[in-house]
Amino acid sequence: MKILEINKFNFVQGGADKHFLDLVELLKAQNHEVAVFSMQHPKNKLSLWRKYFVSYVGYNENDSLWQKIKGTFRIFYSWEAKYKIKKLLNDFQPDIVHIHNIYHQISPSILPEIKKRGIPIVMTVHDYNLICPNYLMQDNGQQLDNIGAWDFILNKHFKNSFLKSLLAVLENKFHRYLNIYDGNIDCYISPSQFTKRKLIKAGIAKEKIVVIPHFALEEKREKKILNLKRKFVLHFGRLSKEKGIDSLIEIFKEIPEASLFLAGNIEGDLEIPDQYNVKYLGFLNNNGLKHFIRESLFVISPSRLPETFGLIALEAMRYGKPFIGFRGSAFSEIVENEKTGFLCRSEAEMAEKIKLLIADGGLRALFSRNALAKSKEFSGSVYYPKIERIFKSLAENREMLTKYAIDAKLTSQYKVENRV
Repeated sequence: MKILEINKFNFVQGGADKHFLDLVELLKAQNHEVAVFSMQHPKNKLSLWRKYFVSYVGYNENDSLWQKIKGTFRIFYSWEAKYKIKKLLNDFQPDIVHIHNIYHQISPSILPEIKKRGIPIVMTVHDYNLICPNYLMQDNGQQLDNIGAWDFILNKHFKNSFLKSLLAVLENKFHRYLNIYDGNIDCYISPSQFTKRKLIKAGIAKEKIVVIPHFALEEKREKKILNLKRKFVLHFGRLSKEKGIDSLIEIFKEIPEASLFLAGNIEGDLEIPDQYNVKYLGFLNNNGLKHFIRESLFVISPSRLPETFGLIALEAMRYGKPFIGFRGSAFSEIVENEKTGFLCRSEAEMAEKIKLLIADGGLRALFSRNALAKSKEFSGSVYYPKIERIFKSLAENREMLTKYAIDAKLTSQYKVENRV
């Protein structure tokens, strides 16, 4: 089967990108012909398809004014992305297109170009951008499920910025007006039942949603090579206040018997203090990260966000490490409380469980064995038959989907698109 995988980053920026890259490798290992569509970036993994990638745009302080201006327009629509996906589709002629995160850096302007050719489109949902202007669906502890547009803007619920909140709302309204996502996507893959419930509540038809938990690629076991003398607990991923990192640092002020190691990119106004038992490792590549996971006592996430899946928990378990996090998100579908780790209700309970797991080596050993066994439920060999079934079913019913798309959904959309 010829499969086109699309994601805005072709390097590991976050959990969505890691899943995307792992899936490309998994599909290739199963003898599928896989093409990639992404954005140009100096950190990109080398790709034979890079000539089709859209040009770089950025929204950070280090990006040029032109890149920010171009990026602002691309939030809504991109003629460049539409033109380049057209060239790739002509040359590769995929049987199926699988998209991941495409908003902002690529834009959903590519979807009608794919769909008008009758190619089925599958989307894996990695965050809540489809249904909320703030893709995290939370800001400073406030749930944003049903908040009005003006409240969202005036209270600066996106990046604590009035302008960015305004743009996020306009983007959301514009794409909903065009029906550009739901009008073109044939199937949504949700990584958890938790996320599926959120999507259904927001109005996406449950018949279009299939739950397939993420997976971890299997690796050969290696001997520990760091041999660090310090006992430490590890957190990795995006480091920001919205992820609760500042609260976790406060907890470790009262835990002198072990250190907190933090790996990842610092975002927003988070500052890592000069604290004797807190160490910032920077962003680690895959090899560096796995060695620190193996050397850690256990892995922890202080995030209270409504996580769509929680790859950090799976990454911990695949290396036989217990995990501590909070309840109330998809973590409960991965972590078995008091068996592979702890799921806490409050910071006070989290501090208590951290101290317990640091002190009790026998409990850590028990949780580690359970975690390693549980992780096998999230292997590539379990994931692949499920996604293959979806791809084959849609490809085999391509003619029917094409007729349905043209007759029932896209006719009015093309009229709208022509006015954009």
